[in-house]
Amino acid sequence: MKKLCLVVLALIALSVFTNSPSWAGSDGKLINKLVEKNILTKSEAEELILQMQAEEEKEIMAVAGKEASKVLEVPKWAENMKVKGDVRARYQHQDEKNDNNPDRNRGRVRLRLGVESEVNDQWTAGFGIATGSNDPRSTNQTLENTFSTKDIRLDYAYVKYSPAKWTSLWLGKFQNPIWGTKDLLWDSDITPEGAAVTFNYEVSKNLDIFGTLGGFILEEFSNKANDPYMIVVQPGINVKLPGSMYIKAAASYYEFDNVKGNNWTAGGAYGIGINSRDAAGNWKYDHDAFAADLEFGITKIPGPIPYAAVFGQYVKSDVDSNNVYGKDDDTGWLAGFKFGHKKVKDFGDWQVKYNYRRLERDAWPDFLPDSDFYDGETNAKGHEAEFEFGIRKNVTIGLDYYNTKEIRKSGVNDKDQQILQADLVVKF
Repeated sequence: MKKLCLVVLALIALSVFTNSPSWAGSDGKLINKLVEKNILTKSEAEELILQMQAEEEKEIMAVAGKEASKVLEVPKWAENMKVKGDVRARYQHQDEKNDNNPDRNRGRVRLRLGVESEVNDQWTAGFGIATGSNDPRSTNQTLENTFSTKDIRLDYAYVKYSPAKWTSLWLGKFQNPIWGTKDLLWDSDITPEGAAVTFNYEVSKNLDIFGTLGGFILEEFSNKANDPYMIVVQPGINVKLPGSMYIKAAASYYEFDNVKGNNWTAGGAYGIGINSRDAAGNWKYDHDAFAADLEFGITKIPGPIPYAAVFGQYVKSDVDSNNVYGKDDDTGWLAGFKFGHKKVKDFGDWQVKYNYRRLERDAWPDFLPDSDFYDGETNAKGHEAEFEFGIRKNVTIGLDYYNTKEIRKSGVNDKDQQILQADLVVKF
């Protein structure tokens, strides 16, 4: 047996150093010679051949496994890829008084799909697609036109550079980095375009500071030099208080440049002409504004209501419109509350939310507020009540009710509007 093992080792070494093709070639001839010289018996030779076959099969499988792993190796950026999305089915009833039109009933659908990948420890790329049109404040598609196919567009596409865990630079078209307690100023579907620097730094166990510096492009003219754009600065704090309480607050300053004197939104999909315009349809003001957001809540409450919070928003622009009533239409505010579960994710989770808001005509650009509240117009006030309930994990139903009207009546089609939306949302 010792002799047989020595022969096996010699043959393996010979195969390794001479790159012999297989045991059936030169190795087989060598074994036959050993049998002829009576160094090996016939049975020993057969046993040796079987052992060499087994060793060669192991080597082949090992090499094949390495080659297969190279072919099937998944890049690191693909391993770090995250995919998320949701589908929403909606029924919407709209009742408007004094507009000379009947009530409107619609079925609507929304699809959103997003992909994000950490390319390395500092760079991230992402994009999203969604149903919609050229309206930046809506990703809904109405069910109409005899089963027509619906449009899907690029919702966002960005690169993000994070030199540290607490700060990032965003470039491209991205989800809104400005924090707000509600949508008095920003419709939730808007994805700004340009650049932004964000940070969120933990100063202590109970204090975080956060903020955003953004420069957003509003329009690009091929025949003009004065392209409209906006700059926003928002610092904020998040304070954890005893008894599971918290306060989150932020102040924002918005500077709009080259808005005044341009007519890039007049009558188009971006704006609806509620802000003050001159006879040619040009904007009369830039609408530079100061805004503030505040939320106070309790995250762990014993009993059937585990969470509750109150919140508010405020905005004041620097316009001097001096309307026919002798007042400046330059202020807006919102106040509300919510209670139930902080997030609705699983079966039985629920939340109720209510707010009242008032947004004067020139307090804020009319192409940015929530498009469901009085069709997204300024010079509007009213109520919004919401209810959301989890029927399964990542599946929710919801009701959203608006009761709104104009602040200052224009005398032409002074509409009072009521909207009821019933939603079924499936997240994945």
